[in-house]
Amino acid sequence: MTNPQRVLVTGGAGFIGWRCSRNLASAGARVLIADNLSVGMPMPNIEACETREIDIRDKDGMMELVGDFKPDTIVHLAAIHHIPTCERQRAYALDVNIVGTENILDAAEKAGVGTVVLASSGAVYDWVDAPLDENATKTWPCDNYALSKLTNESQLRFWAERTGGRGRVARIFNTIGHDDPNAHLIPDILNQLYNAKGQARIALGNLKPRRDYIHAEDTASGVAALAGDIGEANFDVMNVGSGKDASVEELVRLIGAAMKVDIEIVEDKERVRRVDRATQLAKVDKIGNRLGWSAKIGLPAAVTDIVARFPFKKAG
Repeated sequence: MTNPQRVLVTGGAGFIGWRCSRNLASAGARVLIADNLSVGMPMPNIEACETREIDIRDKDGMMELVGDFKPDTIVHLAAIHHIPTCERQRAYALDVNIVGTENILDAAEKAGVGTVVLASSGAVYDWVDAPLDENATKTWPCDNYALSKLTNESQLRFWAERTGGRGRVARIFNTIGHDDPNAHLIPDILNQLYNAKGQARIALGNLKPRRDYIHAEDTASGVAALAGDIGEANFDVMNVGSGKDASVEELVRLIGAAMKVDIEIVEDKERVRRVDRATQLAKVDKIGNRLGWSAKIGLPAAVTDIVARFPFKKAG
């Protein structure tokens, strides 16, 4: 591994992005954060980080930005991640996630960028009841978001083959943290527990599916580690997950314990997904063996941290 010197982080003001930018800057890199601030998070104020408000769909603007900054590495995190938005606004999500990615890769090619790290997702894998292996488990996207991420992986592979650059894909699993701007599972649960004391009832959909939950701090450090990978392969894929899973029901129990609230779960038919994968667990041997990286924050500690720092607001 080596530390990149000049890094452009797209989506650098986001949930994972600001943490990744901080990690890279702390390792000595000069970092340029590019973000259109569309998710409502502020531009971070991090020493050794410059900022630029820009939409990755602005082809000319991105070409100028990359050409002027001349990064040796681009960490590409900017995307529409919220699954309901990806399904309701399909063309918009594909425009940002696919056309925006092509703009970045085109700019990287013109500027001679050596490494591009792409944030992909564990959702690109087929639905199998086994740990998901980068080299053995086939991919099979089952929603618009996963489709865009698997397409991004192909775009990056084409870029690496075309330019001789180093392309690295981080297949990120269910990232959690107190400042998640999207209405994912944990923010939904916690907002239903607004002002809860002693006992509470919450409405949820599917309770049995198991997911690999990883704290945003660990995800950010994993992505930053990929930016320093100097392996010989022009293109490679690594899972960024904890290597452990938990059901929705188990997650609720951990939240209840952290809040000292006895939670009763009520099934809400409106929230039940008719089709939902039973398990999504990362096999993390590859990134561990290659880069010496592993998640450090266990799920109980992650949940305790989130509960302590979560900006509660009344649900609905």
